[in-house]
Amino acid sequence: MSVQTEQLPVERFEFNTADPAAAESVINDTYVGYRPRVSGSTKDFTFDVSRRSAGSLSLDHIAHSMAMTVESEPFEQLMFFFPTEGTLGVAAGGVEARLGAGNPVLYPVGVPLRISWSPIRTEILSIPLEAAEQAAPEHDDVHTLRFVGMRPVSSTMDRFWRSTVGFVAAQLEAPGSPMAEPLVQSRTLGLLGAAALRTFPNTTMSADYRPGPGQAGPAALRRAVAFIDANADLPITLTDICGAAAVSPRALQYAFARHYDTSPLGYLRRVRLERAHRDLQAADPTTGATVAGIAAHWGFAKPGNFSAAYHGAYGRAPRHTLRN
Repeated sequence: MSVQTEQLPVERFEFNTADPAAAESVINDTYVGYRPRVSGSTKDFTFDVSRRSAGSLSLDHIAHSMAMTVESEPFEQLMFFFPTEGTLGVAAGGVEARLGAGNPVLYPVGVPLRISWSPIRTEILSIPLEAAEQAAPEHDDVHTLRFVGMRPVSSTMDRFWRSTVGFVAAQLEAPGSPMAEPLVQSRTLGLLGAAALRTFPNTTMSADYRPGPGQAGPAALRRAVAFIDANADLPITLTDICGAAAVSPRALQYAFARHYDTSPLGYLRRVRLERAHRDLQAADPTTGATVAGIAAHWGFAKPGNFSAAYHGAYGRAPRHTLRN
């Protein structure tokens, strides 16, 4: 197994133009190839894009002043659009969706699309399909995962999706973003993948689960624990842990619940909290070490949540450990 270990900083990209050809070139290079059919005037044309990205996660803000219809090549990423002004239409495989400001849509993966818009402002969130696949490890074959609808399954899940993306956007766009930490990036992708599975219609909503919890023997449990202990500083997933232990996710979850009163990922969180505690004890605040920085390094994106977990485990605030 190979795991990305180097830090991937939050990257920023800004572009604006009054030239439709330049806008077309940027869209082709940034997203996917397409054939445009212009239905609006090119007079006073404007195009603006602002991108924030961390690893394979990106969030864009786009303004396009011209009405267009395009025939698009298939997307390989999960692309979530959220228009804030104007209207957007998407058609793929006989299924169509038309939406106005405030309505999120997921573009189908792996199929050609016909997309039309009026002058529009929109946000675009992009994550790899693997983020959703890894969020559904209990299914027989996650590689058969398909999203079969473009709109949220309910108004409740619509609000849930907006809230989740809003939280991620705030983290991604904040100065000194914790998203520069590989563990935070990995956990954020996992959060978005799991949220997408709950929000947009997909094959996991009707998939059959494996019967029974299965069994993970003592040797498999030891392999899982050793793998977690050795790789807690890396963005490992439940799939990685199960691969190292050579057992199914459900069997491993059952074994951890029995022997450690937590899940495999709960145990991983305990280990990371303990490592953060050691780093706080060893750190010198006069050199610039901070609680937030140490917490982010060990995958705790929100300092408040880290402080609460730390206090629960060690009976004191992390800042007191750092200063003494």
